[in-house]
Amino acid sequence: MRTFRSLEDRNFRWFLTSIFSGFTSNDMQQFLRGWLVFELTGSFAALGLMSLINGLTGLLLALVGGVVADLVKQRKHVVQIGQGLSGINALVLALLVFADLLRVEHVLIAAALHGGSNNLTMPSRQALTPDVVGPERLMNAMGLYSTSQNAAKLLMPGLAGGMVGFLSDPGTIGGAAYVYVLIFSIYAVSVATMFPVRVPDRTPGARSFASLRGDLADGFRFVAGHRPLAVLLACNPLFALLGLGHFVMLPGFAKEVLDAGPGQLGLLTSVSGVGAVIGSLVVASLPGRRRGVLMLGSSVLLGVALVAFAASTSFWLSLAIILVVGLGQAGYLGLMNVLVQVLAGNTYRGRVMSIYMMEFNITQLLLFGMGILASIYGPRATFAAAGIALVLLALALLARSPTLRRIE
Repeated sequence: MRTFRSLEDRNFRWFLTSIFSGFTSNDMQQFLRGWLVFELTGSFAALGLMSLINGLTGLLLALVGGVVADLVKQRKHVVQIGQGLSGINALVLALLVFADLLRVEHVLIAAALHGGSNNLTMPSRQALTPDVVGPERLMNAMGLYSTSQNAAKLLMPGLAGGMVGFLSDPGTIGGAAYVYVLIFSIYAVSVATMFPVRVPDRTPGARSFASLRGDLADGFRFVAGHRPLAVLLACNPLFALLGLGHFVMLPGFAKEVLDAGPGQLGLLTSVSGVGAVIGSLVVASLPGRRRGVLMLGSSVLLGVALVAFAASTSFWLSLAIILVVGLGQAGYLGLMNVLVQVLAGNTYRGRVMSIYMMEFNITQLLLFGMGILASIYGPRATFAAAGIALVLLALALLARSPTLRRIE
C-alpha cells in the first residue's frame, strides 16, 4: 500500500519506533509543563514566559545543532544523547514533585533545558530520515514521520491528563510525579530502539567544529540564493506564530473558557492529534505536485478553525472544532517540512533544517507577547485575531506569490 510502503524496510521500522517513543515522551512533557505552569500561577503571561524561555535556549542551540548534523559521522548518536538528557530532565522533576518541592521556577528551568536539548538534536533527527530511507521514499517516510508525531499527540496528552486527574487529590499536582516517571521510561525506550538502526558512517569532509561560523554562513548563503526555499523560510515564522500559538495558551483557555480539568484538557489535545494524524496520512499519500498551494490551503483551513474554536464556549463543540484545527495544522506543518527537506538537498540539509528550527524558536519568543495579549484581552479574542490574520496572510500569498504557487 502506497501510504505505508516505507514500513517495508526493517531499518525504518526501528527508526520510526525510536522516533515515536521520543515524540510520545515529548508531547507528555509539553502537556504536563503547560498544565503545571497554569496551575501554579493562573497566568497566561506565565505560559508566554515559559514559551519565551524555551525559545531562547532553542535559539541559541538550533543553529549549532544544524552544523553538528552536517559534521558528525553518526547522526543517530546525537539523537540518542538528546533523548537521554530529556529523560533525565523528566526524572528530576518527578523527584521534586514526590518531595513536594516543585515550584514554577523549576518547571521554567526544565523548559529551558528541554528546549535546548530538542533543538540541538532536532536537525540531526530530521536529517537522519533521508539517510535511513533514501531519496525515492523521502516524502512517504516524512509523511509517516509526521504521522508518528501526531499519533503521539493523539495518545499521550489524554493519557497524561487522565493520570494527573486520577492520581492527584483535588487542587493538587501530586499525580504529575507518576507521569514524569513514565516520561523517563519512554525516553529510555527511544534511546534503546535507535541502536538497531543501521546507517553507514557519513564522511563530513575536511570541515571541523572550528569552522562553525563559516558553516553557518554557508547555510544562510545557500538559502538566500535559493528563491523558493528563501520564500518558504521567510513566511514560516509568521505562519507558525498565528497557527500554532494557541497550543501554548490552551491550558488556560480550557480552564477559564471551557471550565475543563486536566483530563478534559488532555482530551482536547488528543482530539487535535486525531485531526493531525488524518492530515499527515493525507500528506504521506499525496503525489509531489502543487504542494505549495496545498500548504497555503491548509493554513486557510487552520485559521478558519481557530476562529470557530475561539467563538465556542461549549466543551463538546470545541472538541469537534479542534479536530479540524489539528487537520489544518498537520497539512501546513507536514507540507512545509517536506518542501524544506526536498529543496535543501543532502549537502545543506542539516543546516537548512537548523534554520527552520531556529524560526520556531523565534516564534516561541513572540508567543510571550501573545500571552500578554491573552492576559489583557482574554484568550478568546486573542485566538480569533490570530485565526483571522492567518487566513488573510495565506490568501494574500496565494493571490500574490507565484513563487509559492509554483513550488511542487
